[in-house]
Amino acid sequence: MRVVLWLVAAFAAFYGGYWVVGSRALLDGTEAALAELRAEGLADFGAVDLSGFPSRFDLTVSTPQLTSADGRLHWSAPEINLHALSYKPHHIVALLPATQDIRIDREALTLTSDDLKASAIFGIATDLPLLRAQTVGTGMSLTSDHGWGAGATEARLAVRRGATETEQELGIELFGLSLSGLPVRLIEATGSLPAKGEHARLDAVLRLDRPLDRFAPAESIALMGADIRSVELVWGPLQVTGQGGVERRADGTPDGRIDLAIRNWRAALPLLTKLGLIREELAPTVESAFEQLALAGGDAETLNLPLTFSKGRMSLGPIPLGAAPRF
Repeated sequence: MRVVLWLVAAFAAFYGGYWVVGSRALLDGTEAALAELRAEGLADFGAVDLSGFPSRFDLTVSTPQLTSADGRLHWSAPEINLHALSYKPHHIVALLPATQDIRIDREALTLTSDDLKASAIFGIATDLPLLRAQTVGTGMSLTSDHGWGAGATEARLAVRRGATETEQELGIELFGLSLSGLPVRLIEATGSLPAKGEHARLDAVLRLDRPLDRFAPAESIALMGADIRSVELVWGPLQVTGQGGVERRADGTPDGRIDLAIRNWRAALPLLTKLGLIREELAPTVESAFEQLALAGGDAETLNLPLTFSKGRMSLGPIPLGAAPRF
């Protein structure tokens, strides 16, 4: 029995010493990394605290702020809590605050949630490559100072390293969709679509110009292309599915197409007209033309159209949609 007690005591002392050494290294490393990012104008933060003895490393950073290398993206929150089991420090769980502020160029966004958690697993290497990560949130709401908002009762996002170190497999699912502000007023004005949708889903492979690792915050990451394996939207009677791919041009605009199948397509025509994409006096002609295209595909209720990106512009079949987004 004495031997057992001595072994238990020795193990407890060893494990306690490991936690002290590991926690000191983690805290020093975190503070040094944040200070380096602050010096480069990429981050700011308040206090950094570490607890969790003896089984976990619980890291709390107050008033964190992150800014992308090009200055176009800024994120801030009251605090962020990071947790890892002391014997598995490369697997991190984050508890995100109920309110987060995001700025993209000149647009300010506020993200709120009832519950939002994320986890990430990093490779055991000096550059800490991201192997996979996932986020699950409920009661999600995103509002913009430009007069629009969007929400979801539940949101799921997952990413994992693909076939190469610069490929990331991405999956997104949204349930209980809603809009607010100008978008919902436009939808309600048409009378053909409800103010709320059922779900949206994206399955894609993203090709980046560099890996996602610990050096990513200090460097700009460019999206070089995307293979859209599957995309789906169900909004009232309207059902949209598609697949395709796009590549990044030298000027940052996408080039490619996504082939869409639009079920109950007539429900979307009033909205396209309200948005000015179809002139009101031409709406009956466009509807007749779309009906012929649908019949040619074998189903009068399903319209097959490509979403095309070319020379900085995008279009849905014959309908021009305006300037394409930049990667």
